[in-house]
Amino acid sequence: MAANMFLEQGYEAVSLDTLIASVGGSRRNIYDNFGGKEGLFIEAVTECCAELAAPLEQLDIHGSDPRDALLLFGCKILETVVQPRALALHRLMVAEGQRFPELSRSIWHAGHDNATRLLARWFADRQRDGQFRADMPAATLAAHYISLAVTTPQLRCLVGENASLKPAEISKIVDDAVTLFLEGALTEKDQVQNA
Repeated sequence: MAANMFLEQGYEAVSLDTLIASVGGSRRNIYDNFGGKEGLFIEAVTECCAELAAPLEQLDIHGSDPRDALLLFGCKILETVVQPRALALHRLMVAEGQRFPELSRSIWHAGHDNATRLLARWFADRQRDGQFRADMPAATLAAHYISLAVTTPQLRCLVGENASLKPAEISKIVDDAVTLFLEGALTEKDQVQNA
């Protein structure tokens, strides 16, 4: 409940009195357990990050072929980042980043950076098998793929251009990202000429 209030209204707009009236408890309880409003804020946002990260961390793509694995991972991460709660968390990270730099870094590490690490492990395994180029770090491959699948739709949702994405739209965006990532942008004719 406290997380929802912070996500909807921001840190400054939520007073301890308002929190206590909505959530219950007392000032003493908040200070004893969290050290005050700032501690409660950090705890609430950290818990929210963990909830949003859980479905991606539980995703098993290791036995899938590359296209299927990237489709599954891409759809799951895009579904996650365009949820209203995730968008609110992203806005909060940007808005409160100067005041709470550690919190912003925590949000980054629990979100985007965590997704990159998870996918990089998968890429590293496939690089050892010879399925993907080894001249680029696995983390670089993961970061580029996630950027293709996520960045533009997430930004559009953040600025209100898309209120929400339907499952079919998410599948199409991710399918295009997988195709571009695996096959590139050049036609076969141009690939031969540029080789």
